[in-house]
Amino acid sequence: MWDPARHLEQAAGNTNAGLLLFSRDEVLNGLQNKIEGLVRDWVRWQNTKDQSLFEMFCKVLDRLSPPDMAPLVPSEPIRIPNDPRDIPTLRHDYGVVPFINESAGVRRIVTIAYLLVWAWNEHRVHSNLARREPQKNMVIMVDEIEAHLHPKWQRVILPALLDVTGLLGQELRPQMMVTTHSPLILASMENAFSETTDKLFHLHLDRGKDSARLEVKLDEARYVKYGTVDAWLTSDVFELKQARSQEGESALEAAKRLLSQSSSDRKQISAVHEKLREALPAEDPFWLRWLHFAEMKGVQV
Repeated sequence: MWDPARHLEQAAGNTNAGLLLFSRDEVLNGLQNKIEGLVRDWVRWQNTKDQSLFEMFCKVLDRLSPPDMAPLVPSEPIRIPNDPRDIPTLRHDYGVVPFINESAGVRRIVTIAYLLVWAWNEHRVHSNLARREPQKNMVIMVDEIEAHLHPKWQRVILPALLDVTGLLGQELRPQMMVTTHSPLILASMENAFSETTDKLFHLHLDRGKDSARLEVKLDEARYVKYGTVDAWLTSDVFELKQARSQEGESALEAAKRLLSQSSSDRKQISAVHEKLREALPAEDPFWLRWLHFAEMKGVQV
């Protein structure tokens, strides 16, 4: 995190004074003189007389909750064996779970919620210490936002994250930079993407002029509403020829090559048919076209 208010307060002229780097463990358990950590802050926010931070944290959790579960709602902290701390918990339909025992997806989203609330509160505190007005611009960067999330959650997490900044403060003007390998993340933005404020970039490898050397390129891509996840997978963004298994794609592409040829060898047709039979389900719509082709070529399949 880089906080300009902390930079002003600590060391005028030192451009790194406002920069904080945390490991995953430090975000969870704290780093002396830098961050108390999720476990301690959560319990402190929950038990303090001023509930404003805890209420904000609860609202952010509720907005980022998975669609196929009950909302992520904090329960009372508990003690667990071999740990002197009070451990925060979440209440689910199936019971109360200590945060450190939650699934990887829940832990990641709750950690993002904590960091958003913590960073914004720290900025307000240090702005006050520096006798400056808090910033209205906030840049949030998330790498592989879909990590550990069920497809249902992937389909809603980015629009939810865009809404969350409004819970922190109505005056905030957020800018988000999000990377993903998931077509569901891109599909989730079809109703929210604005050509005037948003951009889509494609990071890819390219051999360029020297075929022996790979280069990393970042190109702006036009955001198109493809509708289905299959269509996103076969778009220029993901560049799959078929939205299916690698074996299925190989078999289908081989079959299409035979369909496009003016003459086909019966042995080739039989060999490709075996590949299709192994890779494609019986109800695949391609069978109608393929079986008709084989029959026209006089091949018994």
